[in-house]
Amino acid sequence: MKKICYMMIPALVLAASMVYLLLAGEQDAAAVRQGVVRFHVVAASDSAEDQQLKLRVRDGLFAMIKELFADCTDQAAALKTAEENREELESAAREILQQNGCDTPITLEIGQRYFPTKDYGSLSFPAGSYQAVSIRIGEARGQNFWCVLYPALCIAPAVAEDTAADEMTAVIGEESTHFLQKSTEKEKIKFALVEWFEHFMQKYLKS
Repeated sequence: MKKICYMMIPALVLAASMVYLLLAGEQDAAAVRQGVVRFHVVAASDSAEDQQLKLRVRDGLFAMIKELFADCTDQAAALKTAEENREELESAAREILQQNGCDTPITLEIGQRYFPTKDYGSLSFPAGSYQAVSIRIGEARGQNFWCVLYPALCIAPAVAEDTAADEMTAVIGEESTHFLQKSTEKEKIKFALVEWFEHFMQKYLKS
């Protein structure tokens, strides 16, 4: 009996450690999801033509996005700005398509959307539901482009990795940014546990 107890102690310590790291990782992930707004352009299909149109919409909206969201100070302000300029953004995207000989309808959606894990330079954004401004072209069944609308990381071709980290630190704090960078073995384990938990929730509890 004592031998079994001695064998169980390390397992219980390990399990407790994993639970602690998962909770810590979820706290960091929540700070990220509650702090950012993502920008999403979804192509009508995966055809070469539709994918090219997606990129032209993306490139055509970058300057407008930079100007509209430059003074936003938090997620709520960014979402409010998106709502107030919904028609302008939608019209601009539609005009870009028309300039390229395409009359496919455009839909702009603002709200929570599930994203898989995405890398942005040195930062890895964990899977989960994020607030997003989504431009959906036609049936929106093709591969998508995404970037971080707030804080302002939607700059073509990309923000320098150190600048992106600084921008995120100002919004979510240094500790949560280290989580996105997976800067230590502890952060890597936290990130992996969050990924496993989100996959489990998405597959088994939200189906």
